[in-house]
Amino acid sequence: MRKRLAGVLPIIIMPIFIPVYIILDNFILVDIFGCGCVPSTQTNMLNIPYNANDLRVTVFSILTITLFIWSVVIAKTFKRKFIKIIYCSTVVLLDVILTLWIVNAFMWA
Repeated sequence: MRKRLAGVLPIIIMPIFIPVYIILDNFILVDIFGCGCVPSTQTNMLNIPYNANDLRVTVFSILTITLFIWSVVIAKTFKRKFIKIIYCSTVVLLDVILTLWIVNAFMWA
């Protein structure tokens, strides 16, 4: 049971994390980092040229890479090489698609 749960986690973590991040983004992160609007009107608490859009790209890129590495570690327990390749490529494809979607769909304009 634990092996199955560990195998499914890299696939379901990203869809679970997206709504949590959107809530954090709307209520906390935009106030701290700024909205990523026109640079001349943008202000944030930290007075840095790094906004909520940049943070979103960074967080989801790191999450995608981490989940891919985790899937490679989990795939080492599989017996057949073909299954390992299919599993890792499925995880990375799903996570990359979700990352591209969240970055493009929820940009603060």
